[in-house]
Amino acid sequence: MKIIFLQDVPPNARAGDIKDVKNGYARNFLLPRGLATMATVGELKRVESLRRDAEVRRVKEAEEWREVAEKLAEEPVEILVRSGPRGRLYGSVTNTMLAEKLTEISRVQVDRRGIRFDAPVRALGEYTVPIHYFEGVDGQVELHVLSQDGGAEAAAMEAALEDGIISDGAGQMSLLEEFEARRIARELREARERGEEPEESEDGTEAAPKNTQEDDGKAESAKD
Repeated sequence: MKIIFLQDVPPNARAGDIKDVKNGYARNFLLPRGLATMATVGELKRVESLRRDAEVRRVKEAEEWREVAEKLAEEPVEILVRSGPRGRLYGSVTNTMLAEKLTEISRVQVDRRGIRFDAPVRALGEYTVPIHYFEGVDGQVELHVLSQDGGAEAAAMEAALEDGIISDGAGQMSLLEEFEARRIARELREARERGEEPEESEDGTEAAPKNTQEDDGKAESAKD
């Protein structure tokens, strides 16, 4: 089916383009959304006008996107994530996550497809990320990937690893060991939030405070 595009449809068509497309694509997507119209004799007379209007619109949109790019480049963009020992992440920061954050800051929908990481972001730290916002408009943002709890849990896990609470001897944790480290770190954090001081283990490291109620219950059971 031959159609005339009424609006830009990136990346393959611009307003005023006349193209042959599949019938299903035209009838089910382009025509219902007002993105294109059938190339009738009457509509063909509108082509030059459509192209001129579209060019004016693109110039205006490009200027608006330059303002967005400048605004987003002014301050670091922070994304909070869960992290483990050595600052490694549980997963990675994706272009979708960054696009949502940029959209939240700018209040303008940023397309995730314009975000390309040089390498997967799988650790805490600072990154410079190039972004393609719009035709002819490129920029970059400074991305700060931070631990969502301020690094407290990761630090406790790191200490547990280094102090020998759990370790495989090679400075790495197995999955079960990591779960145990997280449990210890969580108990220590919760104890501090309750105003309790953690007990000191025999090797001088902090240990999670004992549950005195549970111990009392066990003692009573022993007496019975």
